[in-house]
Amino acid sequence: MSGSVKEDSYQISLQNIRHHSQHIHLGIEILFVIRGEVEVMVNQDSWHLAENDLLLINAKDVHTVKGDEDNVVLLLQIPLNSIEQLYQDIHVCYFDCHSSKEDNGLYLLFDQIRQLLAEILIAHYQEQDGSELEINSLIYKLVTLLIRNFKTTHLGHNRFIEMKDDRIRDILTFIEKNYRKQMSLEEIAKRQYLSLYYLSRYFKQAVGVSFSQYVKQTRLKSAVHELLYTDHNIMKVSLNNGFPNVKAFNKAFKEMYNQTPAEYRGLHKKEPFQEVNNISEQYTLVNSPHFLIELSKYISQKDRNVTVKESGVSTVHINLPEEPVLVRDKAQRLLVMGQLEYALNEEVQAELKLIQELLHFEYAYFTNLFSPSFTIMDPLLQIGGPYYKIDALFNEFQRLGLIPFISVEFEKEVVSCPDYIKMLDEFLQHAVSYFGDAFVGKWQFELVFAKWDQTARTFYEQYFQTVKKRASTAKVGVHVPFSLEKGLSVTVNEFLKQMDQIDLVCFSCNPNEQVDFTDMDNSSFKGVKDHIKKSCMELKANLSSAGLAGTPIYLTNWNTLYGNTVNLSGTFFRSALIFKDMLDVIKEISGLGFWIDTHSLEKSNMDNEDIAMNGIALLYYYQIKRPAFFNIQLIAKIGLEILAEGEDFVLTKGKQGYQLAIYNNSYVNPTYSVESFFLSSLTKEKKIMISGLPSGTYQIRKYILDRNNGAFYFNWLNLNQQYIYDQEIITYLKQRAYPDLQIYEENIESELLVQSTLTLNAIHLFEIRPLG
Repeated sequence: MSGSVKEDSYQISLQNIRHHSQHIHLGIEILFVIRGEVEVMVNQDSWHLAENDLLLINAKDVHTVKGDEDNVVLLLQIPLNSIEQLYQDIHVCYFDCHSSKEDNGLYLLFDQIRQLLAEILIAHYQEQDGSELEINSLIYKLVTLLIRNFKTTHLGHNRFIEMKDDRIRDILTFIEKNYRKQMSLEEIAKRQYLSLYYLSRYFKQAVGVSFSQYVKQTRLKSAVHELLYTDHNIMKVSLNNGFPNVKAFNKAFKEMYNQTPAEYRGLHKKEPFQEVNNISEQYTLVNSPHFLIELSKYISQKDRNVTVKESGVSTVHINLPEEPVLVRDKAQRLLVMGQLEYALNEEVQAELKLIQELLHFEYAYFTNLFSPSFTIMDPLLQIGGPYYKIDALFNEFQRLGLIPFISVEFEKEVVSCPDYIKMLDEFLQHAVSYFGDAFVGKWQFELVFAKWDQTARTFYEQYFQTVKKRASTAKVGVHVPFSLEKGLSVTVNEFLKQMDQIDLVCFSCNPNEQVDFTDMDNSSFKGVKDHIKKSCMELKANLSSAGLAGTPIYLTNWNTLYGNTVNLSGTFFRSALIFKDMLDVIKEISGLGFWIDTHSLEKSNMDNEDIAMNGIALLYYYQIKRPAFFNIQLIAKIGLEILAEGEDFVLTKGKQGYQLAIYNNSYVNPTYSVESFFLSSLTKEKKIMISGLPSGTYQIRKYILDRNNGAFYFNWLNLNQQYIYDQEIITYLKQRAYPDLQIYEENIESELLVQSTLTLNAIHLFEIRPLG
């Protein structure tokens, strides 16, 4: 709702009104009180409006609005010029529309007005492709309802009604309707089938002044009203009232009032005008998503249940290219588990097994290799040596096909640099002896420094040399922070240039740190769109500038837009955001991290108002799969050869044919995800025509991952359970939380039309497999 105000365009807002001083609008304004009370003075009439009340203020009616502290008012302004092309009499319509008339049997009409206002505001917040068309169609519907049910004729308070001369009354009515435009006596003479000379004499005799003088007086009377009750500049006032330019306006005004328009305004304007269109100064948007819920209650249940889709969806045509536009490498995946000692937990071990059976990750990423949990010796286990527990865990990693990716958080883990380096050397010597050169040579190490100084640099060099001495093919690198204010005293580029020896770089990226979740004036957080991809490209550019082009990059911790609480991170379904970010970054980097689960992390961060989760999690309690788990399964199905790609689709080729992924990624404010009608209005229709497919019979497999297929959270809510503690419930949730699969066959000559209706952040994946 922020941004510049367009002239001759509707303006809709949700306001907390304290005081709007005397002013007018050149169009009609409708006030709809959602909460609280306001007092409105229109000309000489006073209106008290409470919750659910409506009031229409006609064009050029002088009005003042005062409200209590907690009021919430929806205001819609409709300029008459936007209606005039379709309904020429709009300038002489006077609407008698206020909700006190509901008692006269008009309550159904007022309910329709309330519903239309709610739909217009919700559509305004969506900012979707085609939203302006939708909004204008609703406004036209609203104005039609007003014209047919609330219109009275208003020509200078009907001052022509008593005139007995029908012809003169018609001429004066025509002038009242059209004085804003250029008009001539010759034009009217033709309309009345009179000669120009006769009409000139006839008009002056009946009215008392010449035609041109009367038109000038009408224009000046309207202009004076606008001068006193708006802040429009002199040029705008002149053009609004039919004068060809400022010079003509000044001349006519001075002839009648012996003052220039500017002098007259300065002398007679009693109260400084407050620009009510200046949204940021005149009102505060309600700081809660509940206003959407309050508005949606005005929409009939029948209309709420209808899924709102884009109308007239255009088809995207894809011609299969002879060569792929890109052949991507297969990105490695890191299974992030937090501290290594967590892997001693039976639940974590079960999760590792499940993930490796179905997803096949390459690395186990963890911190705190030398935790006291491993160094405290049990007298009964001394025969196993000081690394007995670590050996057991690494044996399990090796059996599951996982390679250790060891992160060292310097400030947290290293008390004494010499002692730590000595311990590392002894452990690596043992590891090579126990596991062999081949396995240890695949290990990767990341050093994380909160502060970069000579101590940190010396430790890194010693760490690097120690690893290489024991396992020359193992890789060692550093974590590169992007938020410079959070650590490094030097730029990222300078930091990287100091790296004489480096095999890899890691970094974290959380776009939620860029979002002000308290900004309820913002219905969309599109600013974080492509944030992950841009960060990857920025890091690559820094590496190239530092002479380290081609160094492998690992995004160990990352996230998408999710909301500012754990609960909202569940209600805000975001699979398409995860899928699109994954698809974008695996083209740029070597590896990507995913958390086993985050329930312990969430629990420890409950007091944090801004960030509740640090990474994309695959599982929830009791090994219940999260949508991210299915995202990885779906992205594993798409081929490495990219044939075509758009903002919301990708077409690839793999061993089993073609794959088309379509997604409805939306960056709507996650706080609004609690309102079902608003979410249903974000549903999108997608049509894609693929041409150039080899003729034959194909099996089409359609996977649907959305709020109803693959999100356990909504199935859980339907059970009305606060906790998951029953085995039957756990089994039910595991079975229900799964993407939908539809299979059918299609005979294709050369073209295939794919059509899907996608809810918010849904993914539809089509596998197009040739048969025979």
